[in-house]
Amino acid sequence: MRRPVPPPLAGRRAPAAARALPRLGARLARPLHAAAPSEQRGVVALEYAIVLSLFLAVVIGMFQFGVIFTTQSLMDNAARDVARLIRIGTFTGTSGSYSSALTTAVCNDLTVSGLNLVPSCSSKIQIYVASAASSTPAGSGFKTLAPAAISNGVMTQTKASLSPKYDVILEIGYQMPWVAAFFSGNAMLTSTLAFQTEPY
Repeated sequence: MRRPVPPPLAGRRAPAAARALPRLGARLARPLHAAAPSEQRGVVALEYAIVLSLFLAVVIGMFQFGVIFTTQSLMDNAARDVARLIRIGTFTGTSGSYSSALTTAVCNDLTVSGLNLVPSCSSKIQIYVASAASSTPAGSGFKTLAPAAISNGVMTQTKASLSPKYDVILEIGYQMPWVAAFFSGNAMLTSTLAFQTEPY
């Protein structure tokens, strides 16, 4: 006796377990390492903060070094200009007769478009002048001279008397705050020249 053939499944609803299989397969196919959208946003924010801080550090460092190099260049120019005034006798005599005018001349050379790169220049700029009579042979006076001593950002600021045919050492110094902080207060910008005054 033949078994009755069951009616076709068309029109019948599949069991719940069969309907759940496609959704289960889709979840299993998702990569295990895929992060939720909120986690991805957190990672992006962290990476942005790290990159931004490094970028700002580089930009600020470039700006600070630019200011340092500009200040050093202006100090070199000021030293040359003041040395010329000393050579031709504009600044001569005892320190009391030329010290104030010397400081003013240096500070004027450190001003660019009305902006002085040495704040409170007259009190912050440090100037050292050493001199000795030049005998025979010429320049022998330098044997008795020495550059300024510097200790903890403070330079010797004595100013010797000036006369014709004198051997002179001129040194201009400035302890820039950023440089002092980086080198624990033991460094400063300096510009030094050695020359002989004219027989004015």
